[in-house]
Amino acid sequence: MVCIDEMGPLATIPRGGRSWGRKPARRRDRYHKGPSIQLLAAFRSSYRIGLPSPNKTGEVMLAFLQDLVLPRFGTGRKLYLIWDNFSAHKRARNLWTKLPANIHFYWTPTNASWLNLIEPWFLVLEKTALYNTDLKTTDAIAENLKQGIEYLNSHPRPYRWAKTF
Repeated sequence: MVCIDEMGPLATIPRGGRSWGRKPARRRDRYHKGPSIQLLAAFRSSYRIGLPSPNKTGEVMLAFLQDLVLPRFGTGRKLYLIWDNFSAHKRARNLWTKLPANIHFYWTPTNASWLNLIEPWFLVLEKTALYNTDLKTTDAIAENLKQGIEYLNSHPRPYRWAKTF
């Protein structure tokens, strides 16, 4: 089972908050809106991958699935992809002409994206990679996100649902 979603838009704004082991950063006194990026991410309980992208279209999602997700998670076994009803996800599914037999898509209900386990992980990634930073370019944001993903992959912690039904 692999949970897939996108995080963003991530703009070049100063971010406060406590970070993991860094001293508080000085923040700019003025903010000017700049470019933003998206993070396409896939999550399995012990391993995560991410791809910073300037946009989140169906074509970009399809390339992410075929180039990163399928080789990493879907070789020789069934692959269950969990994602929400975002139009780019549906377009990526429709653009995939030769869909492998081992891939099965599952969609979270509308207005229930919180059921996708990648959503709480985005908060952990944001606290790890972006809190207490003042990044001025989207390349710097992308680099921090990659370093955060590497850190979280080297220090895995299992996620458990706390809510009992």
